[in-house]
Amino acid sequence: MNKPADETAQGEASSSHESPPQDELAALLEELRAIEQKMPPAVRGMFEDLLNPEKLSHASGVEPPERVRALLSGAIAEDGPQESAETRRLNRLVFLRNTRLKHPTSPRPSRRVPRPYFFSEIARGVQARGGNLSKQTVHYIFNEGRQPSPENLAHMERFFGVLPGFCSYTDREALAVCLRPIVQQLSYLLRAAEAAARGITKIAARTSEDLSPGTDAMTAILTAILSSEAPEEPS
Repeated sequence: MNKPADETAQGEASSSHESPPQDELAALLEELRAIEQKMPPAVRGMFEDLLNPEKLSHASGVEPPERVRALLSGAIAEDGPQESAETRRLNRLVFLRNTRLKHPTSPRPSRRVPRPYFFSEIARGVQARGGNLSKQTVHYIFNEGRQPSPENLAHMERFFGVLPGFCSYTDREALAVCLRPIVQQLSYLLRAAEAAARGITKIAARTSEDLSPGTDAMTAILTAILSSEAPEEPS
């Protein structure tokens, strides 16, 4: 069967989000270890939850979680066996469809089970974002390995709630993208810890407003910092 002409491979996906340098992961891990050593002892044990391999695997698309753990420990220095950019994009799209599920709002319990988006729903979602993707083409992408155009790839990434570039990063690049804001926030919390040790609480109190939504581990770290470092009140 002839494939529709509305979708052809057009080279590497373009994006306003530039890929991080290949060695950024190593630099971030080094900075992360330095921050951990400067944190109060009670806080260091909380880094494990913050760097949970299962959560980072879901956020980055790096599979399996054991590979994330190995990359974080420095046990893997390179990306491993090289896969083509085309294969990586398709694998990440499949990952997104398998992990970013639709949660129906039907009042019937039997119909409230999360499920992968139908091809027609993905096509409509891309079209709503200004793309040009048919249900048939989505079928070709997921079932026959058709390469999406750079524009439609970016629209599909947005549809699944990730930034353009998610499907194109190597494992090391993808993990670096996830670690970057974590390291930035921890750097801020470290300054908060140093300020709290000197009796300055305003910067620490303001920190929770600077954290990204859903960072429960960050909030726990901030609370531990204030508990362990804030000076005692005079009797």
